[in-house]
Amino acid sequence: MDVLIFNSVSESIKRAINKKCGLNLSQTRLLLFFDRHQNETLTMGELAQALSISLSTLSRQIKQKKTAALIKVERSKKDSSKSLNLNAEGLAKAQELKDVLRQIEAQVFSTWSQEKIQDFDSKMQIVVNNLMADGL
Repeated sequence: MDVLIFNSVSESIKRAINKKCGLNLSQTRLLLFFDRHQNETLTMGELAQALSISLSTLSRQIKQKKTAALIKVERSKKDSSKSLNLNAEGLAKAQELKDVLRQIEAQVFSTWSQEKIQDFDSKMQIVVNNLMADGL
């Protein structure tokens, strides 16, 4: 098996998300993170750590015009920290993204049984866990 096929699949999915939702990868990750965590308000530091990115990278992403339109940023009254979560536009865009991801998933797995999909999913999770444990 050519494991580089995963890169082709990934690039195709990123292009589809960009075409259908107008989102880049960092915006997609932010929306999905907040969606999975019930739009919990987090400090910039907490969010950067949760996304495994540096604070400066997160700050740069949040300053992008399109990303800024999806995020509500509040400055702390106690210190210089900022807290953020999705605003109404971000919540709507997250729902749109999830709908598009369901369409992509249905297309990718259209010829597979639910049992095969679950088996593939569990095996891929094992692969990801093993790669992470190996530091890759």
